[in-house]
Amino acid sequence: MKSEHILSALEETAEKLGIKLKYEDLKKGEVDTQGGSFLLKGEKYVFVHKHLPAGEKVRVIEEALAEMDTSGIHIAPEIRERLERVRNKKRLMEVHIEGN
Repeated sequence: MKSEHILSALEETAEKLGIKLKYEDLKKGEVDTQGGSFLLKGEKYVFVHKHLPAGEKVRVIEEALAEMDTSGIHIAPEIRERLERVRNKKRLMEVHIEGN
């Protein structure tokens, strides 16, 4: 699946989860980030730097969605697998950090 198709599927997944996905210029002034997620007044937001290549946008959104419970919604199998890989990678990193 190409990055643009994956990005579209991730955007649909975010919508199904009720996450507000925003593409903004996040490299202005003192701000220098590719994006991330946060909770504001009980609503989940994911901001993504709008000038990133599609592959990097995919990475930012995958990392945010991997933190969510996606078990109750229909997701394309490839997207579910991608999110599970991100979750597993994060678990491995946490185990490695705790082991030091």
